[in-house]
Amino acid sequence: VLFFSANARLGWWLMAISMLAPDFGLSGLAGVCAAGALGWWLGYDRSQIRSGFLLFNPLLVCLTLAYLNRCYHFSTDIFVLLWCASVLGSFFLSAAMQSWIGIHCGLSAHSLPAVVVAYVLYFLGFALFGPPSLPGGATLAWLDAPALPPFFEAMFQAFGAILFQPHVLPGILVFIGLAIASPLTTLVATIAFSVGAATMWHLGFPMGPEGVTWCGFNFLLCGIALGSGYFLTSAASLLLAGSGAFLCSLVSIALATALRYYSLPASALPYNLVVLAMVYALRTRSSPGALHPSPSPGSLPETAARRALISARRFPNLKTPALCLPFEGPRVITQSFHGALTHRGPWSFALDFEAERGGSLYNADGKELPDFYVFDTPVLAPCAGVVANVINHIPDNVPGGNNPEENWGNLVVILSDAGHYVLLAHLKQFSATVFIGQRVVAGTLLGKCGSSGRSPIPHLHVQIQDSVFAGASTRPFCLKNYLVIAVDGQAEHLTSGVPALGERVQRGTPNPALAEILYSWLPGEYRYLITGENGVKHEETLLLDFDSAGRYRLRSRRTHASLSAFLSEGVFFTTDFVGDDRSVLALFAAGLARVPCITDANVTWRDQVSVVPFFSGPMRWVRDFTEAFFGPHLLSFVYRVAQDNGGFTVRAIADTKQESAPPANVPREVTCHLAGRRGIVRLEARLYNDRALKVELVDYQPIA
Repeated sequence: VLFFSANARLGWWLMAISMLAPDFGLSGLAGVCAAGALGWWLGYDRSQIRSGFLLFNPLLVCLTLAYLNRCYHFSTDIFVLLWCASVLGSFFLSAAMQSWIGIHCGLSAHSLPAVVVAYVLYFLGFALFGPPSLPGGATLAWLDAPALPPFFEAMFQAFGAILFQPHVLPGILVFIGLAIASPLTTLVATIAFSVGAATMWHLGFPMGPEGVTWCGFNFLLCGIALGSGYFLTSAASLLLAGSGAFLCSLVSIALATALRYYSLPASALPYNLVVLAMVYALRTRSSPGALHPSPSPGSLPETAARRALISARRFPNLKTPALCLPFEGPRVITQSFHGALTHRGPWSFALDFEAERGGSLYNADGKELPDFYVFDTPVLAPCAGVVANVINHIPDNVPGGNNPEENWGNLVVILSDAGHYVLLAHLKQFSATVFIGQRVVAGTLLGKCGSSGRSPIPHLHVQIQDSVFAGASTRPFCLKNYLVIAVDGQAEHLTSGVPALGERVQRGTPNPALAEILYSWLPGEYRYLITGENGVKHEETLLLDFDSAGRYRLRSRRTHASLSAFLSEGVFFTTDFVGDDRSVLALFAAGLARVPCITDANVTWRDQVSVVPFFSGPMRWVRDFTEAFFGPHLLSFVYRVAQDNGGFTVRAIADTKQESAPPANVPREVTCHLAGRRGIVRLEARLYNDRALKVELVDYQPIA
């Protein structure tokens, strides 16, 4: 947690480094254990205890006490007394400040509780034993080997100072562990330290340990928090981290000058003040701009960046208002956004729908309204909400006629549950079946398609607008969960999109049997047998349960990989895969990236999967490092579902037109066999190196 990461391996590594000074390491470890036991006994949120969120401040205070013990050489009884007070005071103050700052500012208290308790300890020591004497460094000289240029010596000492060991060797070990766990965090920290140290040098401080080490760890922590903790790592976040380090250097000097009259160090106070102020200020923005908040604070920045980048590619309309198709059966788009006829200026974002058969919009000669296939067809609510306006009395025009004085004709306006107004216009006279104030859901009959208002031929006009009044300015929107029908009858399912002029669109037909299989996937332990092409077999056990949002959560006991899955409006998604290709979850993520629960024949769909988990060694490190700046490395698959004996089969085939050659162990084809209550019961995969894998469910144990 000290480095804004929940990476357990990094935590073990840092704990081992702290043991280079056993009195520091043991004091901190005992403080963490005691604070954890206290929180557990008192009934605090166990997830915050397990994650270390409530424990890192007691850790820092106990490390501070170990430092003071070297200054004062406390007797055993005094040290134990102060140690108990440190654990109790830091734990309760941490819980209180985290709660108060979280409620009032929406932020973490960071290490402010540790700084406050540390200052209390400094004053206590001064009151009882007088001014502290700096601990001697002769016995620790070997920790400052090897000799390095002043800048690097100061930087590594700053890394070590985070663990209260401001020496070169511990700093190098911290740097190495951080670089292996998170190259992006290491990059951000290095840039921030460089900016802070350069600022100090320009103000007259030596560019070396004697001028920078005393406050350099503030630059590191400030950079990590701003550059990769609160925000997705990007060029903008690197600039923010540098700006924070610049301010942090000035605040460090000012606070050190003010506090020296009380014989107090600036400690981590500069970093806390600068980060909390900047993040709180950035929370007041009206839009994220170039700085995007991290979608998963506490995870590695590589993981957070990958999740955000992949979501942006997989769900490009995630933050755009979405509507269902307001009709049954196929329709053709006769005017889309920015249409050449009437969808211009304030009314640019609108769609016109008509019905087509055999390439024609009407039968006979099209001189009568009933000749048009779309006329008198049901118009359905495209969203849930409350009817806010209805006009029902305007006569329909004969084909070729017009009524510009009552431009929108008969209409229904819905105030959707999402807070926007949806206008459906040019309805048939007296066909509206709803009234103002009526509650509707998606699919509720609103009326019939007509040709009223400015409508030379029958069509349905749909838009999202700023207010309830007809003719208000429009806003961008998209359609969700619909089919695009090709000329040859093949259909592609889209989760969201804006159909283009001339495209034929249609609702998918729900498949209750497939939905039931995916909805009824039972929690428990699933043991799979994995067989390679050469006959080598091994087993992997997956634990399936639900997270706090009610999503499926799959975790591998063998590799600690994880995967989330959920159903939304009849579509099954897998997201947030963490791990590598050693786990079958990597194949699950590829094979079931998205599954619409529909029965329509000849339907395919596309989705994308990250290829980074299939890299290993240095290439994985390089991909992790570059992805945040150059975009995600994705593999596109084409999917199709079919019904088989008692279940369904989802087949995914990699698109042959890829941006770059994928790794050899990336799946070229994945076939998942689904059965009720057990989810994936069998999987076959063929990799790009032509190896074949077979995965079979051999045992299931429900959660006790």
